[in-house]
Amino acid sequence: MFKVKRFIRRHLDIYFMLVGSFMFASMGFFARLISDELSSIEIMFFRNFIGVVFIIYQISKIKHKKVGGHFWLLLFRGFVGTISLYAFFYNISNISLNGAFAFQKTNPIFVALIAMIFLKEKLSFFAVCGILLSFVGVLFIIDPFSFSGFDLKNSFLGIMSGLCAAIALTSVRQLGHYYNTEYIVLSFFALGALLPVISMVCGEFLDDEVIKSFDFAVSKFVMPSGITWLWIILMSYLSILYQIYVTRAYRATKKAGIVAGVSYMDVPFTLFLGLLLGDGFPSLIVFCGIAMVVCGGLIVSMMKK
Repeated sequence: MFKVKRFIRRHLDIYFMLVGSFMFASMGFFARLISDELSSIEIMFFRNFIGVVFIIYQISKIKHKKVGGHFWLLLFRGFVGTISLYAFFYNISNISLNGAFAFQKTNPIFVALIAMIFLKEKLSFFAVCGILLSFVGVLFIIDPFSFSGFDLKNSFLGIMSGLCAAIALTSVRQLGHYYNTEYIVLSFFALGALLPVISMVCGEFLDDEVIKSFDFAVSKFVMPSGITWLWIILMSYLSILYQIYVTRAYRATKKAGIVAGVSYMDVPFTLFLGLLLGDGFPSLIVFCGIAMVVCGGLIVSMMKK
């Protein structure tokens, strides 16, 4: 036991990120439980609304505030990040848990491509190999040649969740010069709560058939039942803990690439949690695709840090 504690003290960054990754995967677990009763849009609303309350409390404790500016970029970061959440939570509700997380984990690949195309950053040979490996992995997960049929809708939303997350993360680089981290996160949580409200208000005036066709973007509000409130609170609390532990991990580390690599542990965590929820073990081709996305993301993360 003493050796374990000593190891943890020497590798606090890895420990914090492992805990954070498990918290993130567990958030997905409870989001899936809630999806039996609520739409993915309503789940996202509750998760972000509670996040707003928490982050406002954090902002109240900030002693040194940055100058601000670039408000429209701040708004854009929150909007694009919210679109990513629309797709991510929809996938959590409609495909395997580890599949939804694997799609979301493509964001470092898109970050690298955006930086190369728009910010003129150069990529090493190994980073390019990582991008190509992840791209092939996404094709394996989508499995467009499967005899069971190609799921275009969920595959498109999965890729969109990773791409929009990457755009949001790239914008943080510029915003970090003008805003404290808490304000940047607030823009994400605030729009992540506001836009779902708009979606649910629109849903009240739309025909059920229309809602069924666009259920990733609009829905009706459903009052949660007793036990569902508990799942909502746990999901939101785990989401907050995830933010705390990831922050601790990056503060404690001297090698951010290692911490970024450990963050991919939420994919195997969701594989286990998904089995508890009744997800079947992924087919060999899908499992290989998930492994490729993880390995490609690890390579790009290591090369970028």
